[in-house]
Amino acid sequence: MIGEVRVSLGALRRNARALQQLVGTGRAAFVVKSNAYGHGLTQAAIAIEGFAVRICVFAVEEAIALREGGVNAPILVLGPVPPEALDAALAARAEIALWDTRNFLHDLAGASRRRSEPANVHVKVNTGLNRFGLEPGEVADAIEDYTRIKELRIIGVFSHLAAAEEIDSPYTMQQLARFERAIAEAKPLLERNGITPFRHIAGSAAAMLWPQTRLDFSRFGIALYGLWPSAATQEAMGHEAIVLEPALSMHSALAVTRPVAAGEPVGYGNTFVAPHEMQIGIVPIGYADGIPRALSSRGTFLVEGERCPIVGRVAMNTTAIDISTAKHARPGTAVTLIGRDGDESVSADDWAQWTQTINYEIVTRIPPHVPRCYIDD
Repeated sequence: MIGEVRVSLGALRRNARALQQLVGTGRAAFVVKSNAYGHGLTQAAIAIEGFAVRICVFAVEEAIALREGGVNAPILVLGPVPPEALDAALAARAEIALWDTRNFLHDLAGASRRRSEPANVHVKVNTGLNRFGLEPGEVADAIEDYTRIKELRIIGVFSHLAAAEEIDSPYTMQQLARFERAIAEAKPLLERNGITPFRHIAGSAAAMLWPQTRLDFSRFGIALYGLWPSAATQEAMGHEAIVLEPALSMHSALAVTRPVAAGEPVGYGNTFVAPHEMQIGIVPIGYADGIPRALSSRGTFLVEGERCPIVGRVAMNTTAIDISTAKHARPGTAVTLIGRDGDESVSADDWAQWTQTINYEIVTRIPPHVPRCYIDD
């Protein structure tokens, strides 16, 4: 075995249930973009589908894959859809994010006409993240244009927050105010056309820290997978308010064990030199498999319940660890890269701290070629 990721479907379901209870039944959407943050797109979506008012993806290819995998829940594509993919998107019953008043709008209407049924759209408002979306002052006019196109059905209006993980975030309230003002300006037009769209702006952190942002539903991403949006969010929520259970663990096995004498280097560049005689284990998994090179001589893996430090540079396909304290380790002995072994554990948050990044990046960058094993516990 080179390595595998194990995903607890039970943990995903328990997290989904806890998040649904936080915001209310029928008010939780779940984000499974980017291979479900590394957990496996279709398997994760199927596990939590029963709790989801919407399943959210970024790319139309993800929506199509979910339909082919048997997912029946409403699917919202949050990112841009290439015009040439619109027919496939509508065939997959995907809901489209719309912030265009020109060419794309007409392409979407054309694709809808070809299917003889309206396209369901969520109007995107840029409230300050400054990526996608209509400016707040443009929303009412744009919606007026959209309502004139019989091939479109407006079912949502949404935005995205930039700094909701911050405990003291005036910017979050500014964004919410811009969003609500834009909707208020468009409200008479919406009411005249009998449209009552879903309003949604909150992700995981906002839904936890800023209840006023929950609106009609919240879009939970990182929290679904049992990871906190930030340490500050976890601290503010407290341990009793909501329990999140990491769903992902990562495992391999020692390929080689060897003694290294004092003064001998280990790995590329001779960046690590043994300070004394050591026993080294080679784990056949490296940065091509999602182990950040920045973990070189920083992180630890677990062997026989012992924390075994990474020594030397993480290579493309291998990582060396000091197994001197794992007295019975030999080739084939299990290695836990993320997860628990005995009384010790290593988390995605640990990796993020060691590499000065965020837990989102750690799990999402585990590539699809690393096998996923799904445990229905």
